[in-house]
Amino acid sequence: MIKKTIFILFFTLGFSTYTFAQTWHEQIVLDSIKAKIIKYSAYDYYQKASLYFAKKKWDSTLVYCAKQLTDKSNLEVINYSHYYRGVSFQMKKIYNEAEKEFTKISKDFDFYYLTKMILGEIFLEQQKFQKALNNFKEIENISNHEKQGLVTSIIEHNIGICYLHLQQFDQAELYLLKSTKAQELKKDTLQLVSSYGDLANLYYEQYKDELAIPYFKKAYELSKLGERFRLKRTTAFNMAIVEENRKDFAKALTYRKEYEQWNDSLNNQIKIWETAQREKLDAIKEKQKEVVILEAKNKVKIAERNGFLYASIVLLILLGTGTYFYREKIKATKTIAAQKEILNDLNATKDYLFSVVSHDLRSPVNALRKQHRKLKDQIISNDLESLEKTIETSAFISESMYGLLNNILHWSLEQSKQLLFELKTNPLQLIIEQVLFDFKHLAAAKHISIETNFEDSILGVFDRESLKIVLRNLLDNAIKYTPEHGEIQVKTFYHENDCCIEIIDTGIGFSEVLLDQIHYLKEITISNIDRSRGVGLGLLLCVTLIKKNKGNFVIEKNLPKGSVVKIKLPKA
Repeated sequence: MIKKTIFILFFTLGFSTYTFAQTWHEQIVLDSIKAKIIKYSAYDYYQKASLYFAKKKWDSTLVYCAKQLTDKSNLEVINYSHYYRGVSFQMKKIYNEAEKEFTKISKDFDFYYLTKMILGEIFLEQQKFQKALNNFKEIENISNHEKQGLVTSIIEHNIGICYLHLQQFDQAELYLLKSTKAQELKKDTLQLVSSYGDLANLYYEQYKDELAIPYFKKAYELSKLGERFRLKRTTAFNMAIVEENRKDFAKALTYRKEYEQWNDSLNNQIKIWETAQREKLDAIKEKQKEVVILEAKNKVKIAERNGFLYASIVLLILLGTGTYFYREKIKATKTIAAQKEILNDLNATKDYLFSVVSHDLRSPVNALRKQHRKLKDQIISNDLESLEKTIETSAFISESMYGLLNNILHWSLEQSKQLLFELKTNPLQLIIEQVLFDFKHLAAAKHISIETNFEDSILGVFDRESLKIVLRNLLDNAIKYTPEHGEIQVKTFYHENDCCIEIIDTGIGFSEVLLDQIHYLKEITISNIDRSRGVGLGLLLCVTLIKKNKGNFVIEKNLPKGSVVKIKLPKA
């Protein structure tokens, strides 16, 4: 009866394996999802399902996947939809439905073997050990585990757990020892606590106490190095049971007291977390109420202003009937002349911009053609070592072209007054985190660390979408001109009547001449788009958009290297 108690406690630890492994494959899957969103932009329901899946909003993911699955025209989209639904059901602990969704995925799915891993975890959770074993054995010997987001030691550990519960102790010992050695090399503390406990349980079930007890002690000692109360509590309890079986009741009592201590700490931690969540929800509701009130006040002010304006117009019409037509004629003549002049400037700017675009795109397009020819030759010659570098170069060229085209689009919208501005109260941190999420993989590719330091609850008055355009340009430049293993810091803080954003990098920085040019920029004109002066369209767009947000844009040197970009916006 004592051994059964220990077995159940480590049984819980064994199932934490998937939780440890989850972050390993999450980023790989999310990177693939981002690529597919661009590829399948025509599928609206799939787009929405992908975005909700990335945000871990499982109910919304299920709804839009179900709508997308009514369209059977694209097998890859169908596979991803079933995968989204399977993971969503799993997270909601509706395991039977999750199993149904995963079994509908075809073998040519990008993460087919990952679905087998997840199915095995689901069967483990349901104590269907033979089914779990079948799924784990299917992926045991596949190559390139990492491309599927899988870890070999975790697969071996799960196979060992299955054999353990099926009472096939020799096989269980073989796999548990293999996975434990791999985890010892990686120094994976959390996994090792679980593995040592499972090995101890294996030997304890066979009455091999001399082999079991050292592993119980290892698990206990290792759990002290971590911060998880649940592991500390479990290992202390197991040591108490072991000492009771050995009749050393003094030590058993010590371990029992330690178990109670960790149990109380765990309960307190859960209560603190629940309290914090409630306070967070209350704060969000309060902010939402404030936003609704402010919007109502704005509507009243707009109505009052419109009423005054209409009354003034009527009064002017009554008082100025005699001179109205004459003035309108003069005004129309001046307007036509002004519009003609503006149109001429716009046409000249447009022609010049086309020349800039054709010049800037000609080289990367030609380079991309060469890369594709090189890629074709390398595929034919099976030159795998050079293939990855060629793909990375092609991706970099494509990203640069995309950035230029994106800036031209926003510039044209701004010039034609189609770039709408809605100045309202917004939280800075949420918007910055959304933009940073899109650039994490670019920074990781160059081993650049991005550190953030946000003051809590900073609210500013600005247009959300135009600020995102500015941040994307600045972060793209920071990553592009910062060498490998560099650093980028993003800070927010209040300064007098402004809310401020600082982006600090360790890149190549700016010359004094270029800094002077940037400080005197006011708007996008033909002379300002002169690339020979070293000022690009993206930076000019940033200056223009920040000024339209009634803010201030400053670039300084970051001695001894790099640059500091400061954005000041009106405080709410």
